Amino acid sequence: MWSVGGDFGEEHNARRDLAHQFSTRGYIKSKSSLPLSPEDETYIQEQIDERSTAKRDREFQTADDIRQNLLEEYDVSINDKMKIWSVGGAFEETGRGDKPRGVYTRRGGGNLSEEVLQEIQDLLAERYDHKKNRDFDSADAIRDDLEARYDVRIDDRSSEWRIETNEYFAASTGNLSQEDIEFVTNKLRERFQYKRDRDYDAADEIRDELGDSFGVNIDDRTKEWKVVAMEEPQHSASFDEKVEDDGFDFKVSEDDFKEDGDEEEVEDEGESIAEDSSLTEEELSKLTVVTLKEKLRDAGLPVSGRKAELVARLLA
Repeated sequence: MWSVGGDFGEEHNARRDLAHQFSTRGYIKSKSSLPLSPEDETYIQEQIDERSTAKRDREFQTADDIRQNLLEEYDVSINDKMKIWSVGGAFEETGRGDKPRGVYTRRGGGNLSEEVLQEIQDLLAERYDHKKNRDFDSADAIRDDLEARYDVRIDDRSSEWRIETNEYFAASTGNLSQEDIEFVTNKLRERFQYKRDRDYDAADEIRDELGDSFGVNIDDRTKEWKVVAMEEPQHSASFDEKVEDDGFDFKVSEDDFKEDGDEEEVEDEGESIAEDSSLTEEELSKLTVVTLKEKLRDAGLPVSGRKAELVARLLA
């Protein structure tokens, strides 16, 4: 494309002017940068301008040295593509939602006062400064203090922290009723105790039961749970679907009151029971909790209990 006089229209000219302004302007501080004293900000800006000059003069080693020194002394990160710099490494302008290094996000449950929360955040920031200055003994002392006083667990990889408690935070409850949410919460407390007692089989059974029955996904690292890939809870049922709970879990439908074909239905049930009795304990253990409960319902047996109890009931 060419044009006499170099005029390609107002829109194109505006874009060209904007590109020229960007290419000729210097580096600026990001809106997400952590606060600095005026003296430090002036010094950092001078160093970054000096780095730009070194790059333009193809003195790349000098430019790299300046970048490294700013990172080590002030925790400055530089985004060359957008020509911005930030103390802490967060760049709001990129739209990625970065957070500054040394800022930790709380995950999971546990009741803490606002004063304690602020104290923990302040100590985490202090610990980060110690780590940045390679004072690992002081950093470890803060970690140990937080663990001893508040049961705080720190994940430096994800910049997150949580309280080691039997309370799991419900990130998403889907369509679960309040009754089901309380059931899940109590089961998670029970599972937490099993894990503390190193009874991992029992803990895994509860995890599988909650996953099969409610679509619950548990994140032990963040102490959170959520409902995934299940539109309706299977634990709850309307009165039309179940008779009054008497320890057995029979489903009632219109077909149960039909007279025709009763003998055939009884015969099919007998075949189902015979089929289940031929399965070994290993084969039954590979089935999901939902499948085991269906087999127990078909056999007219109670469906409550842990997975191992369901298997034992089918084998009896």
